[in-house]
Amino acid sequence: MTLLVDAVSLAASRPMMGGEVTIHALDDAGVPATASQLDGVLDRLEVWASRLTRYDDASELMRLNASAAAEVAIGPTLTAVLDWARIAESISDGLVNVAMLDARLAAETGTLIAPPPNASRRWSLRRTARGASVARQPGVRFDLDGVAKGWLADRALALMPGRSALVDGDGDVAVRIAGLDEWVIGIADPRTPGQLLASIRLDAGPRAAGPRMRGIATSGTSVHHWAPAGVATHHLIDPRTSQSADTDIVQATVVAGSAREAEVLAKTAVIAGTSGAFGLTDRPGVIGVVVLTTRGELRATPEMLRWLV
Repeated sequence: MTLLVDAVSLAASRPMMGGEVTIHALDDAGVPATASQLDGVLDRLEVWASRLTRYDDASELMRLNASAAAEVAIGPTLTAVLDWARIAESISDGLVNVAMLDARLAAETGTLIAPPPNASRRWSLRRTARGASVARQPGVRFDLDGVAKGWLADRALALMPGRSALVDGDGDVAVRIAGLDEWVIGIADPRTPGQLLASIRLDAGPRAAGPRMRGIATSGTSVHHWAPAGVATHHLIDPRTSQSADTDIVQATVVAGSAREAEVLAKTAVIAGTSGAFGLTDRPGVIGVVVLTTRGELRATPEMLRWLV
């Protein structure tokens, strides 16, 4: 995504979770928040992200993945994200499944693997005083890339100072909009670098009694893709096949009530393809959906037309 913001907003950014997080804020008088305020939010966000990333072997997630124990104690941050992962699996009709790390790694190397039985991906949480313990089938390893960035963006937004604010978690965007403020967010065209497919203008709406929270996320097959040994693969794994999804959607953007929900449903739409995308995203809290198909068609829900500019 490309963020198009007014010059009066103040931005700060940092590399995080294999990508970059950018935050913007305006204070209650319409004056930018201070750099120290934004740095404080990024500091907290970095602590959370350091526990969830798979790009650091010392993270809590990767220590869990490396453990051979049948049950492993985890802290409250990872517990909360795995709780959300269970909800994500439910609302996606099973298409977003965090127990797919080995299938993701196989896609990166062009290795074809047979889908394991559903029983072999089973895992559960048992509550403890300081978090939970994870029980799982042998070999289950977690990849949070499809659920954690939206969750982190929502958590960071709750800490943001000011009247209106925005957290861009490497394309998963959490937005707070108040008064007459608005944010304009461009959807990148995956076919032409530097060009926009469309832009979304978000405002609080005429009947808003207070700030509105929104989430926007884009998922697709064109960002993380590989062709080792001539085998074309991408990072969106279909749990039904354990392979890169065979889909006729190149990219999907979802506007919802939270970044975490938008992230999950954008991924769901791409994996499902046009035959299932709009049915699976037709649920309370989803404000609009727009997809780009492999045939070059741009298809949107009627509700999305209000936001496109």
